[in-house]
Amino acid sequence: MKLFKVSTLFIIFFMIFLQGCKSDIELTMERGNYFYLNGDFSEASLEFKKIILQHSNKNNLDIKEIEILAHAYQQLALSQAQLGDQADSIKERIIDYKNALENSKKAESLAIKEGKRSEYRKTRLGIENKLKLIQ
Repeated sequence: MKLFKVSTLFIIFFMIFLQGCKSDIELTMERGNYFYLNGDFSEASLEFKKIILQHSNKNNLDIKEIEILAHAYQQLALSQAQLGDQADSIKERIIDYKNALENSKKAESLAIKEGKRSEYRKTRLGIENKLKLIQ
């Protein structure tokens, strides 16, 4: 009877431990968000691009992977728009905004939840407005 209790406790502990572990993609997303929040938009962009590259080779993504991919595109677009805001020349600014616009469109097209799609659409429209103002 004691053996049963010990093995049951071990299984419960092990399951809790596994649920607490984050995947590489979640950690990469956290690093990207950390860089973004600290104003290092180039590093943030690199982290979000890693996630996109990992998912671009897959043919059949599940819903969670699609949501992660959409969010990575959204965060990449925001990072690129920030880089555009900091660009030294109009030419660089236009390039950054165009890249941001393309990535925000991808995020919006991949969004599954209507709330996320609406959020991504607002980002796209904001980037479009910035691009119109400088062209």
